[in-house]
Amino acid sequence: MKLFENGLTAPSLGGLLTTRRGSAILAVLCAVCAGGILLFAMSRYRASVQQPTPQATVLVAMREIPKGTPGNRIAQLNLYRSTPVVAAQLSAGAISDAGQLAGATASTNIVPGQQLTSADFSAQSGVDTTLAPDQRAVEVTISESPGATDVTEAGDHVDIYRAAGSGNARSGQAPIATDVKVIKPASPTPVRVGNRVVTGSSMVLALGTGQVGPVIENANGLYLALRPSETDPATG
Repeated sequence: MKLFENGLTAPSLGGLLTTRRGSAILAVLCAVCAGGILLFAMSRYRASVQQPTPQATVLVAMREIPKGTPGNRIAQLNLYRSTPVVAAQLSAGAISDAGQLAGATASTNIVPGQQLTSADFSAQSGVDTTLAPDQRAVEVTISESPGATDVTEAGDHVDIYRAAGSGNARSGQAPIATDVKVIKPASPTPVRVGNRVVTGSSMVLALGTGQVGPVIENANGLYLALRPSETDPATG
C-alpha cells in the first residue's frame, strides 16, 4: 500500500472484500447500478410500445365492383369505405381520395375487402361520362326545334315545350321536361364532350329517364326555352 501525505493508507478492493462493511458497500453499489440499468431499459421499452404504428387511410371495396363500373357510380352507391391500414400493408398506388375516382372506370373486377388502387381504374371517355346514372343522352333534330335553339351553348339548361302546331300543344301548357342540360348545341361545329368529339348538326340533350319518352313522342314539334345560368331557388 502507498502512503498518503496524512499518513493514511488507501484501502484496496481486496481489502474491502475482506471486511463485512466493505462487502456491504460494494453490494449496495452493484444494486444501484443494476437498478439504473433496469430503469433505463424499461423506459426505452415503454417508449417503443407507446409509439403509434404508422398508418394510412385508403379506400377499400365494401362490395364487388364489376369491371366497367364508372367511378361516379362507385361513389354514389357507397361501394367503398375509407379504412386505416398499417403502412406496411399499403398496396402500391392505393387510392385515399375519392376525388380520384371522378372520370375513371373500373378496368378489372374488384372484390370486397380489396384496396382500390390506381391500377384498377382507367380514364373514361365519351358522352356517357357527362351523364348521371338517371340521365340519358337524346339527339334532337335542330330543324324541328325552334325557340332558343340558336343561342344555346354546351352546358346550358333549357325547358322543353311542345311547339305550337304539334298534336298535343295547348295554350298555357306545362313543359314536358325542365332543367335539361345541353350536351351539344345546335351547331355543325364539332364539340368536345369528355374525351370524345361530337359532330353533326343536331342537338344532344341530357334527359332524365322519365323525360325521354315525352321528348321522343314529340320529337317533331319541340320548343326550347333557355333557363338563366343561375336559377332563383324561390322560383325554380
